[in-house]
Amino acid sequence: MTSFETHRRRAHDTSRPVRARRAAFRTCVVCFAPYGFRAAYHHLCRSARIPADPCDDPASLIRAVEELHAARTLRVADETAFMARRRREKAAGRRHLTADGSRRDRGRGPGGSLAHCPDHERHLTEPLPISRRAV
Repeated sequence: MTSFETHRRRAHDTSRPVRARRAAFRTCVVCFAPYGFRAAYHHLCRSARIPADPCDDPASLIRAVEELHAARTLRVADETAFMARRRREKAAGRRHLTADGSRRDRGRGPGGSLAHCPDHERHLTEPLPISRRAV
């Protein structure tokens, strides 16, 4: 399976057809969908103002993938810090998670999503990096 960054580069590549760039953007959402695929895709389409025909505004795909990338960057940094903390805790003999006030203390939504969003058309309106801090 190719990576998020590979598809992000493909979405940015203006030499590719717009349809292929949109497919690359959708794959980025598959790789990182903080609300689940449908809600995250809907959110990004709305916030980046992706038209029904992306040929009308190809730059909207770049706006959407960059918003997703910014949220993913925060998530990767959070996971890296968590893994370092868990290694220290395990080395000290603590095998169970300790509450640290993060989103991990609240658990995950249905299907393993980071935030439960039962209606894919009703979600936070802030850009994903801001929304992710609240989740």
